[in-house]
Amino acid sequence: MLKNNLSLLILPVMVCSFLACNQERHKTEQRAPSIRWTALSDEMNSRLDLLENTETFTLYTAVPETGIFSHHAHICYHKGVIYASWDNQVNDENGSGQRGLMRRSYDGGKTWSAVEELFPPDDRQVPASEAFIGTRFQTANGFAIIEDKLYAVTDVAEWTGISIEEKKRVGIGRLCRTVEEDAILGEILWLQDEAPVPVAGFPTYKAADSTMIEKFDEYFRQPGNEIQLDFNTPKPLSDDNHRLTEPVPSYRLDDATCVRLYRDMGSKDAVTQKEKEDSKSRRNYASFSFDDGKTWTVPTRTRIPDACARSNAGKLPDGQVYLINNITPMNPGGLGGRSMLAISLSRDGLNFERVAIIRFISPPLRYRGLEKTIGYQYPHSVVVDNDLWVIYSVNKEDVEVTRIPLNVLYELK
Repeated sequence: MLKNNLSLLILPVMVCSFLACNQERHKTEQRAPSIRWTALSDEMNSRLDLLENTETFTLYTAVPETGIFSHHAHICYHKGVIYASWDNQVNDENGSGQRGLMRRSYDGGKTWSAVEELFPPDDRQVPASEAFIGTRFQTANGFAIIEDKLYAVTDVAEWTGISIEEKKRVGIGRLCRTVEEDAILGEILWLQDEAPVPVAGFPTYKAADSTMIEKFDEYFRQPGNEIQLDFNTPKPLSDDNHRLTEPVPSYRLDDATCVRLYRDMGSKDAVTQKEKEDSKSRRNYASFSFDDGKTWTVPTRTRIPDACARSNAGKLPDGQVYLINNITPMNPGGLGGRSMLAISLSRDGLNFERVAIIRFISPPLRYRGLEKTIGYQYPHSVVVDNDLWVIYSVNKEDVEVTRIPLNVLYELK
């Protein structure tokens, strides 16, 4: 009799719990906003304007002696110093020995220090044609500011497989080091419990202590601090079954909702590289979080045009949200979909109604290499005083940074 009474008591609780969960899920689905891109929608004012009064600096010029591949740039501002970092390899993208380089500016971007080796190679720096399977390389994860200290972070991976055509990227771990404003670089440490065995002939680095690892994990979990080039976690699927990657640093709406935009990698059912490329929507996808980044909605397709590359987003001091990406919705290969780099602005973080060109018509490719394409690519940005600084690679060869006065952005119609 007691068992039956308990069943009668538990059943209503289970039903109520089930209904509450469904109501909450429905509520979340109902209140998920939508991202719009209405720039150029006015037929009377649909031309693209080139930003005026900008200034561009070349931070690295590719030459065979120091490496003809440069990409994955990041920029940061800390304690009065601007820091710029990027990946560099002798010839190819993600080739053996890919390393991290950096420059600094102590005078607001007027002049820059000499190029520094931020993260030395973990393997031989040789072209992919000479070494690929079984080799290690790095991919820059940018900077992290933890307890008022600036750290540089990079991802280390290895190519495995039986052939270049069937190669697979396997994560080894992440490295970090402090970057001091007095030009001192700290000890390189692994952000994991055990330090991997190094490639013969290359340095051994210690593992960071558990407290430090925990602080980094917490930092990168915070909205706005997400690692864009994270190859060690599963790629999310959209509501139309497209694989997504390289989320922009998320931003918050006025009601504290977090917004995260993604790059489209094509249909999950596509098998060949051509099928994957042909299936890409050439649009950004959007996901939302209502609980400070703990959970996210299933990403949905937006109308924001994108050549399919890493995008960047952030907030201006007046509260406007900006999005920097390649807005020509074409293949970045021979068609040159990354030849135009633009900035779109939104007053509410949902409707991007204004757009202007940062760079357009890229120079010809000077050197051939694996995955080399023309265009202004993989932007990253930071606000410093009265300017927005945007860093990017040019043809995956050179690294440039453009200073955009904030008043120019504020005046965009």
